[in-house]
Amino acid sequence: MIVAIDGPVGVGKSTVADAVARRLGLLHIDTGAMYRALAWKCLEEDLDPGDEKALSELARRTQIHLEPSPGGPRVFCDGLEVTGLIRTPEINALVSKVSAWPGLRQVVVEYQRLLGRHGECHHGRP
Repeated sequence: MIVAIDGPVGVGKSTVADAVARRLGLLHIDTGAMYRALAWKCLEEDLDPGDEKALSELARRTQIHLEPSPGGPRVFCDGLEVTGLIRTPEINALVSKVSAWPGLRQVVVEYQRLLGRHGECHHGRP
């Protein structure tokens, strides 16, 4: 079973999704956290958020790992925990620009589908 929750930024989608997933015994795949991790990586590598090709390549080579925890998924990017680093005003301002690129979204959606099929919280690339 896959349940998707959509809505504007900052309304508590992740909080609700985590609670519902725990209650139903389902895997919570925090897709927003995945895009935030890539936005963080974009900043770390000083990439141009307007360069779709560079961001698509970034998505292909970046390893993101989501680890369940009582407070919501912990997020790792290339082995470094970034859970707190991806919830900043700087990332808030950047994530919509980064996640808008079709090439990057394609890579992330492929990974999300893989997680949905296998019920795992880790991967080799988003």
